[in-house]
Amino acid sequence: MPRSILRSDRGQALIEFALVLPLLLLLVFGITEFSRAWMTVNVLTSAAREGARLAVVTEPDQDRVIARVNEVCTSSRVTPTAITITGPDPADVERRVTVEVEADFQVLPGEILGTFSGTIPLRARSIMRHESF
Repeated sequence: MPRSILRSDRGQALIEFALVLPLLLLLVFGITEFSRAWMTVNVLTSAAREGARLAVVTEPDQDRVIARVNEVCTSSRVTPTAITITGPDPADVERRVTVEVEADFQVLPGEILGTFSGTIPLRARSIMRHESF
């Protein structure tokens, strides 16, 4: 065999690409999933803030606050698993109202590939002072 055939670099780029591709895909999916989780936390924070604001400007009505939190979450396609409303406590001088919203974040590659499945519990809380009339 001629010496030039033994020293050929013709398959090198393909082999390097095959070695780097899984790491690149892992990085891209990781960034995407982190962004989706961050967006979900922001939606939960907004929902908790909206619920707390409604509770502090009116007499706290649990059903109206829960409906408002669900409305904010549903508009962003987030399904809350728990909504907790506490306060205002008459013994508390500041008359604080706390709204806490929880949701499970479903990891996307688990839904697509059937592996890496799982959920991550996310939570947001908003505390505001009740406005006395």
